[in-house]
Amino acid sequence: MLNIDRNTLIQSGLRVFSMLFIWMLFANISLKMFFINPRLLHLVLIGLVFAVLLNEVSRPRKNALMVIIIDIVLGILLASLYFDTPSINVWLILIDFGLANVLLISNFIDEPHCRWIIYGFISGTGLVLLFTTSYHHYFSLISLMYITLMIFANIFFSYYAFMKRNNQLSMIIISVLILMLCLTLSISFLKIILIAIILAFYVYFESRVNFRNYEKRANVSTVSFLLFSLLICF
Repeated sequence: MLNIDRNTLIQSGLRVFSMLFIWMLFANISLKMFFINPRLLHLVLIGLVFAVLLNEVSRPRKNALMVIIIDIVLGILLASLYFDTPSINVWLILIDFGLANVLLISNFIDEPHCRWIIYGFISGTGLVLLFTTSYHHYFSLISLMYITLMIFANIFFSYYAFMKRNNQLSMIIISVLILMLCLTLSISFLKIILIAIILAFYVYFESRVNFRNYEKRANVSTVSFLLFSLLICF
């Protein structure tokens, strides 16, 4: 039992770090800057804690004590960020934090599609915006397109967390939208083909896997999303 718990903890940790890494990729900032720029380093710490909170949101069984601890730590970090930079950019991540906690109260929003869409919107959107504006001091149309693409990708690859039935029509529709957004970013034809393969694989996987196997679904989703993000951002 101990080994199972340890393995589950390791897998959850890897998913958390992958989520944070994906957000860093979509900010279109050199990765080394996140560790030498004090402002970005502060945001990375916030992102790490927020990724832990979102990991709890996606889990079928929530750890109430962990959620309380995460909320306290994240609340302190966000408060310090807000008082340091009281701008509209900070308000977006505060909204993300609030909606993440709303999703934890399943009785408040219990419609799976609604929860799925909200999760896709809040998963790193405010943080990537802060990464971009903190480093570049402006927000470009390209940055907006990347964030939009990330939102659709968040929704697509978080199917495992909220949808239980084998009905992939919504995934196919979202995958087409993702490919259309990729075309607007002038991504190479080879990358488009590879991205299409990843999207098709994930749709196929979700159509075959037992929906009760959370860990397997979550791990495949994480690896697929990570490969997708590397193709987009490199």
